[in-house]
Amino acid sequence: MLPIKRKLREKKMNLTVFNAKKEVIQGYTSLVAAGVIIPLFCCGVILPNSASAMQTATTEATLGVTLSAEQDDNVFLSSEIPPDSAKEDDLIFHLMPTLDVTHFLGDHNLTANLKGDFRKGADIVDGEVNLEAGVGAEFNFAGGLMIGLSDTYKNEQFDQGLYAETGVTDSQTNTYGVTTGYNFGERTSVRAGYSHKWEEYDDQPVKSVYDTDKVNGRITIPIATEWQSYLDGQFSTIESDEISIRNNDKSRAVIGFRWEGPNRFSYWIEGGIGEVDYENDALEDYSEGVGEIGVEVALSEWSSLQAAIGQNSYGKFRYEGVFRHNFSDKVELTFGANQDTLSSYSTTSSDKTYDVTSFRLGLNTTFLNRVEAGLTGSYQIQDTANSVETLIGRFTLDYPIQDWIKAGAHYQYATRTADNAGEEYDDNRIGLFVTLSL
Repeated sequence: MLPIKRKLREKKMNLTVFNAKKEVIQGYTSLVAAGVIIPLFCCGVILPNSASAMQTATTEATLGVTLSAEQDDNVFLSSEIPPDSAKEDDLIFHLMPTLDVTHFLGDHNLTANLKGDFRKGADIVDGEVNLEAGVGAEFNFAGGLMIGLSDTYKNEQFDQGLYAETGVTDSQTNTYGVTTGYNFGERTSVRAGYSHKWEEYDDQPVKSVYDTDKVNGRITIPIATEWQSYLDGQFSTIESDEISIRNNDKSRAVIGFRWEGPNRFSYWIEGGIGEVDYENDALEDYSEGVGEIGVEVALSEWSSLQAAIGQNSYGKFRYEGVFRHNFSDKVELTFGANQDTLSSYSTTSSDKTYDVTSFRLGLNTTFLNRVEAGLTGSYQIQDTANSVETLIGRFTLDYPIQDWIKAGAHYQYATRTADNAGEEYDDNRIGLFVTLSL
């Protein structure tokens, strides 16, 4: 994963606590913790100097809502091959609220956020929702101690076929965790964390649930003026009663070295060992050397590059990179690419993992002083027993009427080809939208 240069205390945690179903029992633990800690925090009980903290308290909030009407010529992403039905088109209305709140009390902060997409068709599509919401807290104490709490909830009921693994549709996830760290001066630090993730996939007639526990830690020690060394360890376990063939333990330990140079130039190298141990003794386990070489560099005042290549715990090649360039404040270009091996959650296959390769291109510009135009494209290959290729292109045109309101139009084309023709589709969408923001 590409490192990002920042102090941990500056890290902004977008975390959620949202529970829509009774099945998310695990999330209650973190809700209780938040219910106890947050009121005490706000009242100043757990602060060393609550009076001064309350005097400097500030709140930052952004609120927005987008209203959209969109004509979709394949609302269910049908291949038109049985058991899929024929393509159906519909005029779909979207209500998309966003909320992001951060409350600061000295060096401490509380966060809450919400992002939703509620859609309803004029004729065919019933009411559906994609929702992500949550809360978090970060406490930074004198002497270098940091404690963070987080809880996230996500519910997806439509459009997974555009981006997600094939065979995965309706899903819910709830993740809660705690992180802690201590800084010994400016460059020596210790970090540790624990998280639990609950996932439910509602594909009918099969429903599958996964529970994943993960612990991680890192020790960072400077070895020269511009050099740092670090020891990083991770352990996770995933369990499912419905699809036990995917139950496994993963561990990874690496030692790395990072050089921080002038002019926003840095590079790193790390190596170690990664293991994947399946609960089913009939399955092949993995014990592989893992490693990564990466670089971050500002190529010019207008350009930057982040890139890393290495080998993952399955013994497979992986890479990740992002290039950005600004053409004299007229056009912004972003190009990204990545390849890795991911755990499979498909309910239509028994694959334990799949390889994914993706490329992304974005262009944004402003003309006539106020009109904003954007063009994005993505190409993704899922390499499994059934190879799948997905291409998505989107064009948007925005006009800011006032600082708090803008109107625009968009067009999107998506197509998927696959070895299994029943997973292929073509989809066109064109629409108008209005966005209000505060």
